[in-house]
Amino acid sequence: MKKLFYLLFLLPLAFFASCSDDDDLPEVDFSITLSNVALENNTFYAIKGDTVKIDNVAVKSLTDKSATVTGVRYFLNGIPIFGTIENPFVCEIETENLSPATYTLNVTSTILQVDKSIASGVCNYPLVVVENADKLPAGSTIGTQTLTVTIQPKK
Repeated sequence: MKKLFYLLFLLPLAFFASCSDDDDLPEVDFSITLSNVALENNTFYAIKGDTVKIDNVAVKSLTDKSATVTGVRYFLNGIPIFGTIENPFVCEIETENLSPATYTLNVTSTILQVDKSIASGVCNYPLVVVENADKLPAGSTIGTQTLTVTIQPKK
């Protein structure tokens, strides 16, 4: 009985133990590739009625340690639209029932990097749905576009 009492006394001390690298977060370039959109000033443009396809979500390590992304979830104005764990994380967004306006495409994912803590990445991209091709920014064309943002901890 005494042994059990001593073990119960030591149990709270286990909650104060931690690893020294818990805050060593991944340093990556986070890229998203969309088809059937135009890209202007870090904003995606789609024509109403077209299907926007997310072709790929990927990360590239900014250090010599390899990195990957998993568990990608997509939201449109905060409303969940799709989630997948299968690389390349493909998703289609129908714009037929969207009124011409600016929407926020939220992409959340788990980012893993060797010798770093597991992290959640959240990227928000403006997605403007326009009535027709005449409403696209001057000089932009519909096609496959990639946008990359750097994710790294504050120093």
